[in-house]
Order: sequence, then structure tokens, then C-alpha cells
Amino acid sequence: MGQERILVIAGPTAVGKTELAVRIAGQVPAEIVSADSMAVYQGLDIGTAKPSHEQRARARFHLIDYVPPEEPYSLARFQADAKAAIEGIVGRGHLPILCGGTGLYVRALVQGFELPEEGGETRRREIERRLEEAGLEALAEELVGIDPDAAATVDLRNPRRVVRALEIVSATGEGLAEARGRAEEAPYRAACFVVTCGREVMYRRIDRRVDEMIAAGWVEEVRGLLGRLGPDSTAMQAIGYRHLVAYLGGPSGVRCANSGSGPHGEGGIEETVAAIKRDTRRFAKRQMTWWRKEEGCSWLGWETAQDFAAVEEVLVREAGEIAE
Repeated sequence: MGQERILVIAGPTAVGKTELAVRIAGQVPAEIVSADSMAVYQGLDIGTAKPSHEQRARARFHLIDYVPPEEPYSLARFQADAKAAIEGIVGRGHLPILCGGTGLYVRALVQGFELPEEGGETRRREIERRLEEAGLEALAEELVGIDPDAAATVDLRNPRRVVRALEIVSATGEGLAEARGRAEEAPYRAACFVVTCGREVMYRRIDRRVDEMIAAGWVEEVRGLLGRLGPDSTAMQAIGYRHLVAYLGGPSGVRCANSGSGPHGEGGIEETVAAIKRDTRRFAKRQMTWWRKEEGCSWLGWETAQDFAAVEEVLVREAGEIAE
């Protein structure tokens, strides 16, 4: 389809990427392709900070609520699905906006990773056997040793992600980052912007978002998912979800955590929420580390509402120039 032009809005969690994309789509004919490895799952609504109903009414989104949570979703599949979505958007005469915080998804799509197809049952089973025998920590340490760049982006507490990363390394003989060099040319001309904000502002936004998620019924969402998913499923390994799975005591989802009568007793939910906030802040720091290593991205920072409006103005202007 040639080198289509796209706008990329990336950066750490809770900095307002989605709202910026929606505002752009309200001023420039555009549609949004999500680059979020967890928002793709149906039913994981509260804890993945999916676009609100109000935001979805203002802009068209793709790859949100896309697959059932029982279904594994891979980087290679994201590439194919996002490419198809972008082709459709361009065909309608609209600007594709790639928006999300999963850095590996963004890089793989924009730079044209050529990854091994899903399959290789013997290879994957051998890695899974080692996972069972040696444990997740051992495989995570192995990944850090042979591909530290991948380890900085893969959730090392998610066994499926670690297994998949090791599978790619095993199949190609090189790291995830090196896969980008095997494409003859980048498939898109991407104007990439990394949006960030001051650390204290980010941490306050993260803490407030987690509190709002809990108030919105996140615990009950996880309880309901455990009725159909195993606690070790990919979807249940996301930050916050795995914490709440542990809090609820596993697939049985024992008693109502909000009442203080959960498996960890009085105060258990407060400790769990604190751990979610802590690990989300750590995740945001890892995202920042990732994006600092990315070449060709422009950085836009904000601290106040006035700054945020200035960031919006820059992105709207860029989007308008691309769409011309």
C-alpha cells in the first residue's frame, strides 16, 4: 500500500494520550488505532483505562474490545490487524492515529518488524517445559541476559510474554530489537510524538486513576473474569489484574473484597491498591526508559492545563499538515 503517513501519539501511562487523540479527531478527519496490548481484550474494561463511552462517541477507535480474553493475542497478530485497520482508514480518506503506550507494538508496526509466524510448537513447548521446571524468574533472568532491550519492555511477570520473547529469540537467533532491520523499508512515514508530564503530576494522575478504577467496580470486574478465565491467563497477568486476582484468592474469587472480608482480611484491599499504584508508577518509568531510546520521536511535555492545550495545538497542526 506504499508508505502511508500516520500520526503516532505515544508515551507513558496516564499522560492523556487518548484524550489528545480524540481531540485531534474532532478537528481533523481521523480515526484512532489503539496500540495497547491489554485494551485489545473484551471484558478488561476498567483496569485497562479504555476510552470512555463519551470518548468513543467523539472518535472512531480500532483494536479496542477486539478479542475475547480467553484468546491469546500476539505482536505478529497486532501488526496484521493494525495494518488492516490503517488501510481501511486511509481508504475512507481519514488520517490514521496510532495511539498507545505499548512501545513494542508501536515500534513493530512503524518500523516493520518481520517476526516468525505463530507456530513452532516444538520450540514453544520446550520453553514452556523450562518454565514449569525452572519457574518464571529463571526464564525472565535468561531473557535479561540475552536480550536486555526486550526485557525492558516485556512484562517479566507475565509468563506468556516472556515465553513469546524467548521463542522469537530462539527462532531468529537475534533479539526483538534487531528484527526491525530485516524489513526492506519502513511501511509508514510516521510523525511520532512522545507525550509526557512531570513526574509528580504523572504519579498523582496514576494514583487518582487507580482510585477511580476501584470505585468503578474493578474488583467485581476481576471476580467476573475469574469465572471464565484461569488466573494464569494472559489477560489476568496485566498490572492491577494480577494484584486483584491474588487479593481475591484465585479463581474462586472468594467473598467481596470491597467489604473488607476478602482472603487477606481487614485492610487487604488498601494494601492491594497501594501495590497497584506502586507497580503502575514503576511501569510508567520503564515506558519512559523505552521511549528515550527511540529515534525520530519528538517530545511534548506538560504540567498544567494550559500546557496540555499547547500540546494539543501542536498535534492538531501536525495532523492537519499530514492530512493535507
